[in-house]
Amino acid sequence: MKQTGIVDRFEGDFVVVEINDKMVNFPRAETPAMLAEGMVVIVQDGRIIGVDQIETQRIEDDMRRRFERILGKQTDE
Repeated sequence: MKQTGIVDRFEGDFVVVEINDKMVNFPRAETPAMLAEGMVVIVQDGRIIGVDQIETQRIEDDMRRRFERILGKQTDE
């Protein structure tokens, strides 16, 4: 079964991913090289099999708009 999670942090040889409000560790050597904190990853059979680029971009855009609102800047909405 495929699930999605968000890369929370890197700890030594592990990538820590939040999946359904739980933190799950994945061996860093078995994950895509371009991973970064905040990316949405696709998990299947206990492995990170890819990055959901569209969802990652949606979250980044949403966070940018929220930050701009906090600072009182104009947004494109």
